[in-house]
Amino acid sequence: MKIAVVAVTKQGTALAEKTAARLSDSGAHETVFYVPGKFSLPEKYSLPGTKDISGRRQIYTKPLKEVLGDLFDEYEGIVCIMALGIVVRLIAPYVRDKISDPAVVVMDELGQNVISVLSGHWGGANALAVQIADSLGARPVITTATDVNGLPAIEMVAREYDLTIEPFDLVKKVNSAIVNRQKVTIYSEIPIDLPIETPIEIPSDIPMEMPVETGPSGNITVRDFAEYSPSCRDEHMVVLVTDRTARSFPKGILFLRPQSLCIGVGCRKGVSCEEVKGAVLTALEESGRALGSVRSLASIDIKSGEQGLLDAAGEFNLPVEFFGRQALLGIRKQREDELSFSEFVNSKIGVGGVCEPAAILGAGETSRLILPKRKYGRVTVAIAGESWQ
Repeated sequence: MKIAVVAVTKQGTALAEKTAARLSDSGAHETVFYVPGKFSLPEKYSLPGTKDISGRRQIYTKPLKEVLGDLFDEYEGIVCIMALGIVVRLIAPYVRDKISDPAVVVMDELGQNVISVLSGHWGGANALAVQIADSLGARPVITTATDVNGLPAIEMVAREYDLTIEPFDLVKKVNSAIVNRQKVTIYSEIPIDLPIETPIEIPSDIPMEMPVETGPSGNITVRDFAEYSPSCRDEHMVVLVTDRTARSFPKGILFLRPQSLCIGVGCRKGVSCEEVKGAVLTALEESGRALGSVRSLASIDIKSGEQGLLDAAGEFNLPVEFFGRQALLGIRKQREDELSFSEFVNSKIGVGGVCEPAAILGAGETSRLILPKRKYGRVTVAIAGESWQ
């Protein structure tokens, strides 16, 4: 995670350097700390025993509100060493939504409390607060209901397995069901083990209206996707982990999309972005697969400069992988009976087809063809997906 640590006081500056050093030493983060110009001299304000990371020190002279606004778009996490109220007021204009907001954590300048403020689950602020607190011997302050009760939030399941959430506005409804002890069943096409959470300790003198349930998953159950039927929704909250299109299922279901599909693309020279996009979307519709489960496009390396293909990948916000002829021939040799062969394509580029072997290489050599080669005007498309069995 790319993290900015921001201080406003003399003592906060020293703690910012220490915090940035501890996060950097963990090997999991790229950390920069920001300090006011008047507290910028490392030899004067560094804590004893602190690793020298002065090369990652940035001095700011602009108003703090503008500084935080700049950091919001540049960093995945922001650690503010200052009063919580100040941070809440200053970041308010920049807060957008759970998907795009960075993790925001606040610390007091004595390093006693580390508070998760924004994007606790999806952005990772809860985990970041715990990590900082552990490294400094401080107390993490987490207020999200699932964490307090030792229950796995649905976003954390998605993060653990690299699943795309669709639609995101149903997350609140599912998490509410989890916290309120309603039955939630995840029907999944991929193997999922729910994380075992430990409830945050609550002092014994604080009265609790509802007992805290402990256990590996509380009221959440994971079942094989084959067990799902539309009638299941009459009994409990349903979450589906599948690459299949939402049109196949009732409305109001939260989908977690595995990044399991690769779309192989072959195309004529000079093909347009719209032609490629149209072919890809039509292929997904024909196969009953969701765009949210596509992790990449793939083609042959001689198409690496084909602007229409590159633009289409950009508009889908997907990477595009290019494979050499020998790699495509290797897949064709392994799966000769499974893949189509074009004499015309073979005469032009020395391989009897692009989209099918490219899709398999992009999805993994053990993947299967979900949609064999389809021709849409000047574009050919095939879809391959990981085999979970």
